[in-house]
Amino acid sequence: MKFISRWSKTLLLAGSLALTGWVSLPAPVQALPQEQVVQTLGITPIFFVLSQNNQLIFITTEEGEQVSPRFINRSDAQAFLDNLSQNNPQLSNNARIAALPLGELYKLDIEQGTQQEVDFAYLSLEEGQFYETPLFYATVGEDSLTLEQNGQVVIPFYFEQAAIAQMIERFKEAQPDLANQVQVQAVSLEGFIETLQSSNDQSLTRIQLVLPQESIEFVRSVQQQMQQQQQGQ
Repeated sequence: MKFISRWSKTLLLAGSLALTGWVSLPAPVQALPQEQVVQTLGITPIFFVLSQNNQLIFITTEEGEQVSPRFINRSDAQAFLDNLSQNNPQLSNNARIAALPLGELYKLDIEQGTQQEVDFAYLSLEEGQFYETPLFYATVGEDSLTLEQNGQVVIPFYFEQAAIAQMIERFKEAQPDLANQVQVQAVSLEGFIETLQSSNDQSLTRIQLVLPQESIEFVRSVQQQMQQQQQGQ
């Protein structure tokens, strides 16, 4: 139930972001402690497909590598499962979609990594094709735009381009003299996780992953289910 609690707390903070300014992100050095990485990755729901035996399902990439796909949106996971059902009905028989918060999933990966070598791919569906999941953030010159959340300055990283576009419009209205200097940058989710693993830059812990709308709706549905279960007890 701890996962549900963390989803609930973060959802309550979703509307409390206010524009503040920008901050520089120094170059990576060594590694952040695991708990700080887990906290930075946060509670974004990650969806994956399990076989009827509750085993991860793997796919073969064009390079011949075996990877287990993960998805930000449940609809993308469902599209993957539908495609799997058409092309490999035996493997997809009784397969199901499961979800865990990104931070907790990362922690499990680290704990189990000593026992087996597993590669994961964070994928998003775009025009019928699966691609690496991107994260978008905004910069003014070499500095990253920031928001204020409950009195703390955070650096928002977005899964949705529409969401970051709204933030940039608000910034341009507040700082018209800097409007022409604002740029949207992108990094893959996998690349972001690798940076957290290889850097001890504390400013990285100020990064806030902003849940996509579909994830917010999923978290709300989980909350409603929990409330119904509690009322029925």
